[in-house]
Amino acid sequence: MSAPRSAIATAPGKVMLAGEYAVLDGGLAVVAAVDRRAVARHTARPSAPLSPFLAAARDVVRAVLGDTAARSFDTIEVDTRALSDGDRKLGLGSSAAATVAAVRLAGGDQLRDDLALVIRLSLEAHARAQAGQGAAGSGADVIAASHGGVIGFWAGAVQRLTLPTDLRLHFAWTGVPADTASLVAAVQAARARPGTAIDDALTSITRAAVALAGAGAAVDAVAAFRAGARAMDALATATGVALVPPSVAELAAHLAPLGAACKTTGAGGGDVLAIAAPRTITTAALDTAIVQAGLWPLHLAIDPTGVDFDPDGE
Repeated sequence: MSAPRSAIATAPGKVMLAGEYAVLDGGLAVVAAVDRRAVARHTARPSAPLSPFLAAARDVVRAVLGDTAARSFDTIEVDTRALSDGDRKLGLGSSAAATVAAVRLAGGDQLRDDLALVIRLSLEAHARAQAGQGAAGSGADVIAASHGGVIGFWAGAVQRLTLPTDLRLHFAWTGVPADTASLVAAVQAARARPGTAIDDALTSITRAAVALAGAGAAVDAVAAFRAGARAMDALATATGVALVPPSVAELAAHLAPLGAACKTTGAGGGDVLAIAAPRTITTAALDTAIVQAGLWPLHLAIDPTGVDFDPDGE
């Protein structure tokens, strides 16, 4: 049975805290779902054509769930404004969140209590759309949008993680949207060159992710952030790709006296910066450091709820 027209489905965005690029080789990534959600609902036949991600989702849903579920995409509209700053994407995985929410809404009762199938359909649809754009992602953003909370993700495996209770996560917006597909393609192209510096940097990125996943206290998480930031600097140097904006070093200098650290998230090059600090450091103090570095505070919280379906649309 398809979902009633009053139903809605929502899915959270994400921030990749550690493991970027190395996750494409099966290394560990630490990903947190955040409290900015894509909302899928039925409307009176949207006038705009489906995005490449929703078009791919429709095709995948048709192949597995049948024509009735696929036809529901004719009236599905996904609102991702919460994951953007006006017309600019914040780098919170809006395409993955939109794909997961749309698949769940289209599936209706067929996907009730079957998160594994939601994930399988969403991963396939998202990968197809990315391939059409010349990109290849890890799927970590789809997994985060599906599960919620903080997860460790590597080579298709998923583990729920708990960050230290004395850790404060905070975020900053660089003001510069990043072109993830271009950055990933540039790094992959650079890997074709001989030498070990890139592989060494990727190994260091994975080590930093493992350290964050196993952090028992805020001081450990801060150290893991610093290690991850150094590894991203090394990857940028080895590839010649501008992965780390100059603002990261400036923000790090303002955070150091607070015992806090920052790093890029995901592909880098702009978008969101993540900050790890002891919980004794206030949000106001972190916001001050962000503004002093010429950046914008971005108030996000970890969202423990993954994809959600409400048949009554409330």
